[in-house]
Amino acid sequence: MTSCPRDTIAVADASTDTSLWHHRLGHMSEKGMKILLSKGKLLELKSIDFDMCESCILGKQKKVSFLKTGRTPKAKKLELVHTDLWGPSPVASLGGSRYYITFIDDSSKEVWVYFLKNKSDVFETFKKWKTMVETETGLRIKCLRSDNGGEYIDEGMEKTIRGTPQQNGVAERMNRTLNERARSMRLHAGLPKTFWVDAISTATYLINQGPSVPMEFRLPEEVWSCKEVKFSHLKVFGCVSYVHIDFDARSKLDAKSKICFFIGYSDEKFGYRFWDEQNRKIIRSRNVIFNEQVMYKDRSTVVSNATEIDQKKSEFVNLDELTESTVQKGMKKIRRM
Repeated sequence: MTSCPRDTIAVADASTDTSLWHHRLGHMSEKGMKILLSKGKLLELKSIDFDMCESCILGKQKKVSFLKTGRTPKAKKLELVHTDLWGPSPVASLGGSRYYITFIDDSSKEVWVYFLKNKSDVFETFKKWKTMVETETGLRIKCLRSDNGGEYIDEGMEKTIRGTPQQNGVAERMNRTLNERARSMRLHAGLPKTFWVDAISTATYLINQGPSVPMEFRLPEEVWSCKEVKFSHLKVFGCVSYVHIDFDARSKLDAKSKICFFIGYSDEKFGYRFWDEQNRKIIRSRNVIFNEQVMYKDRSTVVSNATEIDQKKSEFVNLDELTESTVQKGMKKIRRM
């Protein structure tokens, strides 16, 4: 392993068993993990030894694991896009969102999700997404397929794309999968329902990096970006995290770290997103020690003296291998309105 600069992420020692990776991968199915292992993606595992996961049972994720569609994906990017609107959520997110809209490229099964406060934001969101992907690929969307039809596709959207067939289950199934994966992660962590947006965001990020049945178990992110996906930066959603406090933000007698909780991958720069419960806000950092064995629900057992963490043995992960494709570019698919 190459040496790492001081500003790379510090990661606490953790076991590399199947259960840990099952949680890191957002409660992926046993079959999915075995496929990743066969592709050489889970280098720390020699085999997949699955135990019952109560959070998966409660979240009912298994119900739609690797559901076959019985149809051949389109050959070219943006030739066909599936979309669906979910909501309203009975609980608003921390940012006030109650809806989300998904866009799925049929050729790669890459998923984008945007969070909305109001249903009326859909068309403007679609235009922003359309501009982004068409600029990125140099291609134009040929067909938009919607589950909800006239419920949220207004006249402007129908004029933007030629032909919008109104029968489709791909996006609807994806929303169900996202909800079940997110529910399993949130229940395992013990986070309140207000964190549903963060769980959905993380589920989307992980689904794009997981095997897709219609794609013959290829990874959507690799198909879309043509770049290899890395897994070394993945962490367990909702785990306790000791985030470094900058020198100018603390006194000489203060602890060097503060206790936060991991809630996703940053979409602005390399790093992670955390819930700072003491200050009731979301922060971003790449300088952190993770304790993946302790979840938000166990926070009362966490030793508040972060000085002890500074004395623990830790190893550094090289962030040089976390390319823009694996973190920053991947998280551009997930936006909050």
